[in-house]
Parts: sequence; structure tokens; C-alpha cells
Amino acid sequence: MGGEQRITALYNREDRSRNVYGDGGGNMFVSVRGDEGRRGGYRGRDSEANSYRAGRGRSRLPEGHWRARGNSSVSYRGGGAASSRRPPPPRYDDLLTDESREDRQRNRRMEMYRGGRGGGRHFRRGTGNYKLDRRPQYQQPSSGWHKFTIHECGEHDPAAVMAELTTLVGQNFDYHLLATEGNNVTFFFEDNPSLNKSLLDLSRRMVMPGCNQRLRITCSPSSNPPFPPPTEENLEKVKLLMSERYSAPLKRLDLTEFHKDERLRSAGLLFPLYVPSNLSAVGRLTATNVPDVTEVDLSRNKLYRLEAVSEHLKACAGLTRLYLSNNKLGSVSCLQKLRGLPITELSLDGNPLNKQYKNTESYISAVREFFPKLLVLDGKELPRPIGFEVDESEVVTPPCMLSFFCDEHYKKIMLLFLKQYYEVYDSPDRSPLEHAYCDDVVFSMTSLLPDAGPRAVVEDNNLIPNRNLRTCTDSNHRIDLLYRSRSDVMKLLKKSPATQHDLDSFVIDMPVAKTQLIMLTLTGVYRREGLKSKNNNIRSFQRTLVIVPMGAGFCIANEQIHVTLASYDQIKEAFKTKTAAAAAGPSTAPVAAVVSSGGLEPQQLVLVEKFSAISKMLPEYSKQCLEQNAWDFEKAGTLFLQLKGEGKIPPEYFKP
Repeated sequence: MGGEQRITALYNREDRSRNVYGDGGGNMFVSVRGDEGRRGGYRGRDSEANSYRAGRGRSRLPEGHWRARGNSSVSYRGGGAASSRRPPPPRYDDLLTDESREDRQRNRRMEMYRGGRGGGRHFRRGTGNYKLDRRPQYQQPSSGWHKFTIHECGEHDPAAVMAELTTLVGQNFDYHLLATEGNNVTFFFEDNPSLNKSLLDLSRRMVMPGCNQRLRITCSPSSNPPFPPPTEENLEKVKLLMSERYSAPLKRLDLTEFHKDERLRSAGLLFPLYVPSNLSAVGRLTATNVPDVTEVDLSRNKLYRLEAVSEHLKACAGLTRLYLSNNKLGSVSCLQKLRGLPITELSLDGNPLNKQYKNTESYISAVREFFPKLLVLDGKELPRPIGFEVDESEVVTPPCMLSFFCDEHYKKIMLLFLKQYYEVYDSPDRSPLEHAYCDDVVFSMTSLLPDAGPRAVVEDNNLIPNRNLRTCTDSNHRIDLLYRSRSDVMKLLKKSPATQHDLDSFVIDMPVAKTQLIMLTLTGVYRREGLKSKNNNIRSFQRTLVIVPMGAGFCIANEQIHVTLASYDQIKEAFKTKTAAAAAGPSTAPVAAVVSSGGLEPQQLVLVEKFSAISKMLPEYSKQCLEQNAWDFEKAGTLFLQLKGEGKIPPEYFKP
């Protein structure tokens, strides 16, 4: 084969069997498989027209092949009779990344060099099928807690495994919660991304002494390691450290980066405050030992919640400065539990909550919602809030009044009116109620009762002319459900289910009481008769009444009723013994107070009410009967029956 033919065969990419070797003396041998068999030839470096130089970029041979150096004019035919030693395997440095090139010596045993001399089934010289490092590429570990797992080494002592790992890393590091899980060894590590990467680089390189198995190391982020609850021994160490961090002259407690304190680390104790049990323990020690503290610094403790320490800090009434910067508080609402503290200086910078506000004004307003006396926020002085300065120490909150009456004279009249009304309403015959309404009365009713479920009563939903705007959207239909005469109102009341009202649950609000008109709102509970379930038959109601004088009495001119299910608290308190209700005072049982007079005890009021209900006598005559019999209920009842049988009790003593 001539020179031109050899050059053509050399650069023919379809010829997969060409090889280039050298003899170490500057000559190159090219063997080409042709139709007539194998032939060999060479080219020396002295030829100007057809010389191939060894330098990269100046040769037209495939990139990366070994090239002989030196000059020689020796020619061998027939495939090279005088062959030299075989050259070293090719080096494909230009295919490696910068990081791989720096660690080439460390990676010599990896798959990228598999195949060795001559190439194997994973490595074919000249084909471009280069088997590089195919280990899983782990993402660069971030800061925070990480859980490391060393696989398939459970038969070794965990301490020995960590000693070998420390030796390979080349530096000592603090690890926590070392344990054996199955056939693996696990430990936790915090806040060192560079060391995390160094540990991962030892995966499949670490070998325990006396064992040929390469150990695999994996890493996974961990929000909170499973810290055990603090023991009494650990709390004593924490208490000692807190005493050293407390400044008595300044009344200042410094808890900055508490879990990184070297005094705790030297004692072998890890006590991060972002663990709720640890934070609660520190708050309890603070409130117990230094309740007069005025400044607490909790910065850089990775706190994301404050519920565990809020109650303890609220016990420190003099706390005015609180520093919570560089934590992980995600919302200003986490300060809700600290509301009420007289905080004048607060630091929240470096928390994720700062990114939620586009302007400073909204940020200040949100924080001042919990601390209205705040003057310094994140180291910047704030303008004083606009408002009325009130000394809260002098403010006395008035007691809660369940019932309110604007006029004492009309109070007695309305209590008697309501008592007589509900006695008739809860009786089997409601016909006498027509005398309680005007001829042109206006009556409406709404309800909020369920249509389905365990507490639903379909019959009530059908009987109640519900004008609720959420269920009755047709305005014309709402007008039809408005009753405008006494006869229409009585038809509705007569077909309504039987009830029994709890008079002791009544709460009355009477804001208007004039000679021409009285307006009041009545709320309470009643029992729906005919139902077995106690949770279903107790209902809550609210009635708004406009009462006007009519002849010698009063009549209802306008009434609005709203009925709904009673709450569980109302069900629990409904229809208890009247003794307990009367003992609570007239405000909780306003209707029963109509029979009260000066000097009567609550138990006596109960007896009067009970005697009046049974004998049908007016309350004042029932009271007189009990007083004449020394408040002996049985004796008074026997005497009443005897006198009534003899016809000696006047008719006016009884209720109309």
C-alpha cells in the first residue's frame, strides 16, 4: 500500500480497527486492515510534506492517542518486524472536569479507568465510549441539621466507625445522637456545609480495618432530630449556665445561641431552644428564679414558635425589652401569646416574617397590635402612638350585667308580664295569649336549624315560617311570611310544638321604657316537647318585643323571634335546680325576681316561686302563706288545701 493509500486509510472513520503505536524512538506505526491482508508502514518526523507532529492541535491523528517522539528513518514492512515495547495506555485528560482533574489521583480506582491496557468491554479505545465517574451526584448539603447514615456497618462498634471516619476526614467534629439502626450507623450533624461535603466524598471509599467492604455514606436533611426530654441532671447544668449569663445589675438574661455555648458542649450536653420542651424548661427557670428580669435576648436560636415560652415570659411583669432577631419566626401572629407584656423595645430583624410586609408602616402597625407601648423596633426608634394615655393600673372593669333595665318601675311590670305570658305559652291551651297581642300586631319568625344530621328535626323546619334571608331569597315570599293581625299570630302559635321554657336562663335587655312604648330583647332556652334526645330538644331563642300600654294592661305590638340550636354549654346548664339559679342572684333569673322583697333569702324566693306555681296564687299571697307557717313548705301546702276546700280563700288571691 502506498503513502497516499495509507493516509486515506488512516483517516477513514469507518475503519474501526486502526491502531497507532510508537517504538519510543520517534517513529509511528500504523497498521491498517485491507483487502490483501495486513501491511505496515511508518513515517519519520523528518519528512516535510507528510510529517505528523506529536503536539496537540498540530496533528491530524485522533485526539488523545500516544505519539512517539524523536527522529528515525528506520522502516519496517510486514507489520513491523522490529517492534518496540508497547506504549502506556492513553490519557483523556481533556474529557475531565476541573474538579475531576484535581482529584485524579484519588479517583484512579474508579470506573473511569476501568478497562486498563488495551481496553475492555467497558472501554474501547478510539470509539469515544468513555466510561467516566457515574456515582450519584449528591447535592451540596445546606446549613441546618442533617442525618448521616453509614450503611452495612452495623456489626462494628459505632464509636469505632466514627473514629475511622474522623481519621479519614482529617479533623474532629461534633456529632450527636449516634445510634445503630438495623445494619447501619446513624448520627446527626449541624451547620457545616463544607464538612458535610467532605463526609459525602468518603462514600464507597471508607473501609473498616479488617474488612474489605467499601461503606456507602448518605445524607438527608432533618428539621428536628429526636431530642429526648430534658432530665433533672441536665436542667441543673442549664440552670447553672443561665445564672452565669444573667446580669443582676442590668436585670438582663442573655440566651443568644444557647445551644452553641462551649460550656454546654464541654459537658456533653446539647440543649437547643428551638425544641419546645427545652424552651419551656428555660422559660420556667426564668420565671422561677429571676421573675424581675427586664430584658431577655433569644436571638440566633432558630426559634420558629413561641408558645412554649410565652406563658412563662408573661409571668415576668417587668419585662420591657425582648430580642428575637435572626430566628425563624414566620409570622407576626406568633407574638399573639405574648400580648399583654409591657414591651417597649423589640427586635425581630433577620426573621422570615420581615419579608411579608412591603412597607415599614404596615410592619410597625402589625407589631403594635400586640405591643401598643412599643417605642423601639429592630433598633429604630418609633414615633409615639396616637391615642389617649390611660393608666391601666387605675382602670377598674365594671362587672358583667347579664340583664339590663333602664327603669326600675317598668322592670317589675315587664318581669310580671313575661312570667304570665310564658306560663300560658307553655300550657296545653295557648288561647289566652290573644289578650297579649294588639289587633294590628306585626309578627315575624326566623330560624337557623339544620335540615339534615343527628340534630335535625324536619317537623320544625316545616312548621316555622322562616324569613331567614339566607334561606328565603324571594322578597315576595318574605312579605307573605310576615303576619299582620292577631288572628294570624294565634293560628301560628296554636300549631307550634309544645314547649317548656327555662325561666332561670332568661336574659333581658330593656333599653327603652317610656309611657307610650317599651322595647326589650329576651334571650333564653326552652325544651321542645315530644323529642327523646336531650341534645335535640333544647333550643335557644331570642325575642325582640315592642310593648305598648293597652287599657289597664300592656300588649305586644311588634315581635320578632329567632330560633336556633342551643350550644353545648347551654344544654349543660339548662333546667338545673332553681335553688342554684336563685343563689346566683336576680341577674341570672330576672323573672323570678318579681316576687322578691326586702330581706328574703334566695332559698325563700325559690319556695315562693314553687308554691305560687303549684297553688296558682299570686306571688305576694304565696309569700304570706309561707311566712305564716315559718317557711315550712309542707305545712303551708296542707293549710292551703284545707282553706281552699272550705272556700275561705278569696278569688282575687289567685292568678287571673
